[in-house]
Amino acid sequence: MVNDSPPSTSAAAVTGGPGAGAAIPAAAPPASTQRVTVTVGNSMQFAPASMTVRAGQPVELALRNGGSIPHDFTLAEGASRPVKIEAQGGQTARGAFTIDTPGTYAFVCTVPGHAAAGMRGTITAQ
Repeated sequence: MVNDSPPSTSAAAVTGGPGAGAAIPAAAPPASTQRVTVTVGNSMQFAPASMTVRAGQPVELALRNGGSIPHDFTLAEGASRPVKIEAQGGQTARGAFTIDTPGTYAFVCTVPGHAAAGMRGTITAQ
C-alpha cells in the first residue's frame, strides 16, 4: 500500500525520514565561535601571552607547538570545567571552551618546570 499523504512532522522528521528537511531545518555551525591560535616552542613562552575573548561565546583554541618538546595550555579557572590542551613537539592540538563570567584568568603550561620558566599568560573575557 502506498501512502500518498503529505510527509508528517512526527518522529520521521526527527530521525531524518521523509519530510525531515521541510520540518526541521539543519543546524548551522555557530557563527559566534571565536578562533584563537596560541603558538609555543622551545623558547618557553606562549605567543600571544595575553588575549581577549567575548564572555559567554565559545572559544576554539589551537595550540601550535613549533618546538621539539611537549607543551600544554591549561586554564584552571574561568571555564565551566578546567581546560587542558596538549600538543606534542611539531604538532597542533585543538580544544573548545566557554568563559561565561567576565574577568581575567591565568593559563600555564603544566609540563614540569615550564610555568616557572615563563610559560604563563592571561585570557580576559569581556
